[in-house]
Amino acid sequence: MSMFKHFFRAAAIMAVVLPAAAQQSTSAFGQQQQPQPSPSPAPLVGNTPIPVTGATIPPNTATTGAAPPIPSAQYRQVEREVDESVFGSNLFLGRFAEESFRAFNPDYVVSPGDLIDLKLWGAFDLVMRLEVDSQGNIFVPKVGPVKVGSTRNANLNEVLRQRIKDVFRENVGVYAALVSAEPVKVFVSGEVREPGLYGAYASDSLLHFIDRAGGIDTDTGSFLDIRVRRGSRTLARINLYDFLRNGDLPLMQFRDGDTIVVGPRKSTAEVSGLVKHEAQFEFDERIRLSALLNLAGVDERATHVQVVRNQTPVRESDYLPLSADLESIWIVSGDQVSVFADRQIGTIIAQVEGEYQGLSQYVLPYEANLSDLIGKVEATPRSNMDGLQLYRVSIAERQRQVLEEMLQKLEQSVLTARSGTREEAELRTREAELVLQFIERAREVEPKGRLVLHQGFDPNLIDLQDQDVLRIPRLTHTVAVQGEVFFPSSFVWQEDKSVEYYLEQAGGLTQRGDRNRVFVIRPSGEMVEAKGGWGRRVKVQAGDEIMVLPQVDRKTFQFSKDLIQIIYQLALSAGVVLRL
Repeated sequence: MSMFKHFFRAAAIMAVVLPAAAQQSTSAFGQQQQPQPSPSPAPLVGNTPIPVTGATIPPNTATTGAAPPIPSAQYRQVEREVDESVFGSNLFLGRFAEESFRAFNPDYVVSPGDLIDLKLWGAFDLVMRLEVDSQGNIFVPKVGPVKVGSTRNANLNEVLRQRIKDVFRENVGVYAALVSAEPVKVFVSGEVREPGLYGAYASDSLLHFIDRAGGIDTDTGSFLDIRVRRGSRTLARINLYDFLRNGDLPLMQFRDGDTIVVGPRKSTAEVSGLVKHEAQFEFDERIRLSALLNLAGVDERATHVQVVRNQTPVRESDYLPLSADLESIWIVSGDQVSVFADRQIGTIIAQVEGEYQGLSQYVLPYEANLSDLIGKVEATPRSNMDGLQLYRVSIAERQRQVLEEMLQKLEQSVLTARSGTREEAELRTREAELVLQFIERAREVEPKGRLVLHQGFDPNLIDLQDQDVLRIPRLTHTVAVQGEVFFPSSFVWQEDKSVEYYLEQAGGLTQRGDRNRVFVIRPSGEMVEAKGGWGRRVKVQAGDEIMVLPQVDRKTFQFSKDLIQIIYQLALSAGVVLRL
């Protein structure tokens, strides 16, 4: 009974599996394929059968409406790491592998080894697949050899029609087309990331196969030496720089067993600075400096080029104007080329903002000072000329650098702090979380780069720099209060009122507010600390801003001193109060 039981179970499984298997099969590459139709009888010429050479002609997609099956497993896109320092590295990111090309470009030139489907009907019926021989000919029965090599794909049908019409002058129709959807398997080897055998269509491009193989290995592979081999013959040599720069890529039809070989990387040199492509470029043995710069694309602002040679025992450097004879200078492997704009600055541009009349930008001589700019600006009756504000790019960059150094120091101290007991370790962990959150918010703050202009300053002593911004505030009768107060806001200025009065108007200090760190910031950027008796000795002027900094609990935070310094720096450089 047991044997019969297993028999009937196996029979039931086969009854389920076999019908499905009869409908579709799986290729060696894992792609499901449609069943092939049974071969049709050989065509007849009179009463004589004419053999069909090569493989069976696939169904005509124009009549059946179904595309031929993809001969390989579906492309699986993988996140790739791209070395952007290599010119052409962004070529193989999976975009070519995702697309398959099943038709020929009209400009494709017929070459030896191509397959042509030829159909004749009428007084003479013929269906054949013919291969172009080494002399560029195909042999048509009853017609003889026909020269099709070096013929454009767009002209192929007309060339064959004219030749066949010489023999069959009437009642014979001619249709000829290159076999474009022929499934093929091509080897990709050499310096690629994933060498192997890949299935695609005969009309797919070289880039498709290389991309399927993971792309060229940018550490070892060459973009200049790519060969296509068929047996012992080399069909083509490809330089991908021609494609990257000009879009030139040889068109070819692949066949089963063809091999794409990516050669080892050749000589390289780095180009940086004012160029369109800062990258590492490849070349044979050596290259002229002019040709290398042409590859990189020199920016119009550039004036000079520096060549650092690293292949000699002593490091050498050349600094040349771009107008020099760069054709006579050779670059070899390992050289570094940098392109600069080395010009004398003749004029600077300064910008004016705020309450004024006239232009917003002024072109001044390089040696101009703040007095020269003020003399060109037309003030209005509401301009606060005693509260001038000057913002400078170089100061903002320096403030950003100092702030980042302080934040890195604090971050390192927090992450490397040691604890003696378990309780202390838990305390330090909570402290680290708070401090790291504070550091993250502090990094988002952008310093303004304000140059503080103290009361009574001499504008003739302040030299202007390019991109300086002079802001002229508007006369106002308000006092702003911000920071650790309950109701940050602006209040109408009242003469002879102290800092304490405005703090009370803002609801007083919060529990985190530090009464010993209250500052009054003048419109010019000058900062005055309000000490003693809540700042009764500091006279508040119209347009001032009162800032209350948070207190840092020295018992809670091990790095309270560093935190206080950073809070001061943020308030001074950006006018921002961050809470812990």
